[in-house]
Amino acid sequence: MTGSTESHGLAGAGEMPERPRKQRSFTEFVADHHGEYMRSAMSRLRNLHDADEAVQIACVKLHAKWPVIEAHANPPALAMEIVNKSIIDYYRRRARLADREIPTGSSLPRTPSADDLLELRGYDRLDAARAFLEGRAPKQAECVRLRYLEEKSIAEIAEYLKIAPNAVKTNIHLGLKTLQALMDLPVPGKGGDS
Repeated sequence: MTGSTESHGLAGAGEMPERPRKQRSFTEFVADHHGEYMRSAMSRLRNLHDADEAVQIACVKLHAKWPVIEAHANPPALAMEIVNKSIIDYYRRRARLADREIPTGSSLPRTPSADDLLELRGYDRLDAARAFLEGRAPKQAECVRLRYLEEKSIAEIAEYLKIAPNAVKTNIHLGLKTLQALMDLPVPGKGGDS
């Protein structure tokens, strides 16, 4: 009886109960990886406000699944997978809503100019190529994304994905080669005049 009284006395004396400690580590985890989540969202949504909203929704999902994420062998990778799926869901939901939206009042959006359309024309091919690569070779797609969108080093990617640095280099090389082929881009260093 004395031991239980002492443990209650310690908890009352300012010691943090178990639940707040997990919430604090969740907050630190999200703070450490927020930049990665935003870069991933921006690469898909191309709008800061949409990206921010998508990441906030993803963070709510991460919080709900935090015990599972925390117990996982690679929490950052699992969390990023959840974030990416949430971003895709957000994108699909926005596309469905856009079909139903009716502009009102005098604040109608301006009609896109030819220059606006020309600026965006390359994104469709890139998005299609990235989607194909993610379906066919997810490890290559992940390595390319981490290297060029997240701006991680080879060593950081290797640690993040739990693979060898040479495997990272190979996946990046093969992924870029596939993306070039899918987008019909010229191979760098190859002259067009023969």
